[in-house]
Amino acid sequence: MLIFGHDLIKTPSFIFTHRNFRSEKGAIFCFEYDEKQIKEAKKQGVKFAIFVKEKDEIFLSNALGAEYLIFKDENLAKFGARAAEFYLFDSKILALVKELCHLEKYYEMGVDGVILESFIHLKS
Repeated sequence: MLIFGHDLIKTPSFIFTHRNFRSEKGAIFCFEYDEKQIKEAKKQGVKFAIFVKEKDEIFLSNALGAEYLIFKDENLAKFGARAAEFYLFDSKILALVKELCHLEKYYEMGVDGVILESFIHLKS
């Protein structure tokens, strides 16, 4: 299981942004599904994650090259995990969590990992 946000686990930075992709090398830029933003991220050659809010965004985000699909809605995350397993997605499915506890629950959901809400940094 991937775990993002634990102090003792070295992982790339996750940065929530609105079109500003100039920043730390190796960072993962996070934003809601927006094809203009995806196009710009790809043009800049940066890795990105999509906050998924509906089913179609799962398939499109994976096909468009998102490294990670981040889910707040647990039912949508379960659906995404099943789709990712069936279609062998390149994107990893992450559940957005408030704290790192009860990790077995996320295993049972079938997601690839979890990410702490507080681990995603805001950038203007």
